[in-house]
Amino acid sequence: MNRKEAEDFIYKSYLKAEKYQDYHVKDSKKRRNDLTFDLIRKNSETPCVVVTGSKGKGSVANMISQILQTKYTVGLMTSPHIVDFCERFRVNGGKISDHDFVKYMSQIQPEIETIDSVIPENICISPMGIQTYLALNYFKSIGTQFNVFECGKGAKFDDVNNVKHEYAVINSIFLEHTRELGDTIEEIAADKAHVITGEQKCVYVAEQIPSVLKVIQDRAENLGVGIKIYGQDFWAENVQYTKEGMSFDVVIGKERYEDILVPLLGEHQAKNCALALALCKDVLESGEFVGEEIGLDSLTLLREEHSPKNINLAKIKQALLKLNYRGRMEVISKQPFILLDACINGVSCENVLKVLNHLDIKVATVVVGIPDDKDYVGVVRAMKKVASDIILTKSGNPHYVFTKRQQERLEEEGIFARWTESVSEAIELAKNKENPIVILGTTSVIAEVKKM
Repeated sequence: MNRKEAEDFIYKSYLKAEKYQDYHVKDSKKRRNDLTFDLIRKNSETPCVVVTGSKGKGSVANMISQILQTKYTVGLMTSPHIVDFCERFRVNGGKISDHDFVKYMSQIQPEIETIDSVIPENICISPMGIQTYLALNYFKSIGTQFNVFECGKGAKFDDVNNVKHEYAVINSIFLEHTRELGDTIEEIAADKAHVITGEQKCVYVAEQIPSVLKVIQDRAENLGVGIKIYGQDFWAENVQYTKEGMSFDVVIGKERYEDILVPLLGEHQAKNCALALALCKDVLESGEFVGEEIGLDSLTLLREEHSPKNINLAKIKQALLKLNYRGRMEVISKQPFILLDACINGVSCENVLKVLNHLDIKVATVVVGIPDDKDYVGVVRAMKKVASDIILTKSGNPHYVFTKRQQERLEEEGIFARWTESVSEAIELAKNKENPIVILGTTSVIAEVKKM
């Protein structure tokens, strides 16, 4: 097995079943996360948090990893990747090597093939399940002491949720992935709330609208899991834009952590960091530690070091300065100014517009590369207030559908947009304009921009 074969194997079962499945059917009718349950559970030995939500899951997962690395060896699995598939699997920030990716995929291949050989042809082993099982095997071999997993779209039918996790994080939820998860925001919240399985010591919840918060609280109460909520138990204060990123304080209970800086743009990143830090504070103070080499004296010492008075805020601040989350409100050029963000729905444009306002950018050329089945209309509607020109584009990824019908659909609303057949064509066209450039799109588009 070589690197390409290893990556292709992740999607082999899915591609076999895809042609027999109804594209419009909900996840509840076609996803089978039970197929990987036993495989994943048998390797779920390390303390872990699973992160879900509608936006900012990856940012929070990365922040948790960075903070906990000040004490632990941390495994991190996120998705999707931007440039290299191996970006999805990291230990203390370093991605898995091609050699190890192939090695661990080869090791798990027989077990996956055994399951795949006996299921109907219209049923598949989820790519997320295969990735999660690989990640657990890799992290175990390294000896990670805490693991962080980011869910995919939802949680209830997501194989990632099979990982035994003592903690759960739910970032803000809004109406998205309606085709897969549900027609209302409450249905979507109910799916994502299944990240609460009853095994958690606590679940940490971002800002939510009241109906969503009630769904989450009801599930936590029914399963006897404690809950901490943004705005009640923790929050960010004194949020300011700086040349280096966002500066803010975080309040957790009666304690205040001042002058935190993250090299990311947007007020939402301060809120993401408060969410991450609320979890990490509890983990660090608990003195949890997994490692064969540790003895009682060491464990006692760790508990003392992790006491509330001795969390090393200086180390945490330094760790957060190392955050480099590509394609998330990322300035990739200053001349011309180009802002890049993996935004695929109108709701998320609020953060983009706030960033532009704080950067004093009133007019921009907006490039939009979003598949037909995602909210390209909502993104264009939101961005037209600052857009001098709107340029639609597509990626070369065959798994995504981009058609010129997008241009026609927008014209029905009286919005004129140029259609381009490639990311490179769109960027060259945008550079011919005199305004700053904002590129918003799905990760395959973001990846092509980064490669350029």
